[in-house]
Amino acid sequence: MSSMKKRWLLPILSSALALPFVAAAVPGTIGTVWNKILSVGNLSFLGYSDGSLVVGFTRILLWILIFAVFFAVIIGLGGEKGTAPMKFFNRGQAAVIAGVIATIAAIFLPAEVILATGTGWATAIALILIGGPIVGIGYLLITIPGRGKETKATVLVKIVLCFLLFWILSAMKYHVGRLV
Repeated sequence: MSSMKKRWLLPILSSALALPFVAAAVPGTIGTVWNKILSVGNLSFLGYSDGSLVVGFTRILLWILIFAVFFAVIIGLGGEKGTAPMKFFNRGQAAVIAGVIATIAAIFLPAEVILATGTGWATAIALILIGGPIVGIGYLLITIPGRGKETKATVLVKIVLCFLLFWILSAMKYHVGRLV
């Protein structure tokens, strides 16, 4: 072997031998870091007793969303030239203002409001995800014959669509019945 190949052999071999030990330590470290991030979101570092991980994670997401919206609005309204309403803010100042507003909103927003808003949005998304296929199948059932007469194939397609619709609705009834 040439000296160039020998020089790269030792680091690759030692890395391959050390990989199982590193892989064993990574999940514990990632879990610890994730718990620290969630402790910031659920405000336990401030002494609040809000132990809900969902609320903590949602607070972090809300902070990111509010920061992004306010930063974009301040930068968007702050043109370099002309009579832009916020032209006196540079990017650094816009980031500080957006960060302060996002932090105040994320900390002082009550957990009940966060959960109620999340429930409302989840209901709307579920309605779209479940209602969309039902409305689409219903539309297909009405419009499938097309311009000509119904054939045996279109009747078969309609029967299959009806069975699919029946299956979706019965599965929904079962899962909703388990929730109530």
